[in-house]
Amino acid sequence: MKSEQPQPPRMQQTMPEDGGGWHHVNAGLHLHIMFHPNRQLLGREADGIVRPSIMVAVAGKREQALLFDPFSVGSHYHIRPSLRGKQLPLWVEEGQKPLDIALAFFEKPLRFRGLLSQAEERNAASLVDDADLTRAARQIRELDATAGKKSAA
Repeated sequence: MKSEQPQPPRMQQTMPEDGGGWHHVNAGLHLHIMFHPNRQLLGREADGIVRPSIMVAVAGKREQALLFDPFSVGSHYHIRPSLRGKQLPLWVEEGQKPLDIALAFFEKPLRFRGLLSQAEERNAASLVDDADLTRAARQIRELDATAGKKSAA
């Protein structure tokens, strides 16, 4: 008979602090959203890949519920990201921008609520306001456009 080894608990990823390129996004009372226009991992060689990231937590919690990584290459997202977390592809067709594909979740609130429910945040999913999600998507686009202008200068 084979005994099952206990699995180590998954290390839940936490939200970043303001600063270091992270921007707080106004997403209403029930969500805490942070956006980084080009998050580079420490010690990583420059490779020309643009790495925007959107982290979502329920207000009052430090643990991420969702993480969107609409990178210029290898675009994906995570539900309940952990150090060993599974990456789910963001299917980007030719001519589409990965960030637009990620923000479609915000602009179609039922899809966003579905992801929150999968992240075991059903209560928050039922409280999120559609207008807050639309406003958050618009703010992320503005922050991304501002970052693009700074890097082009």
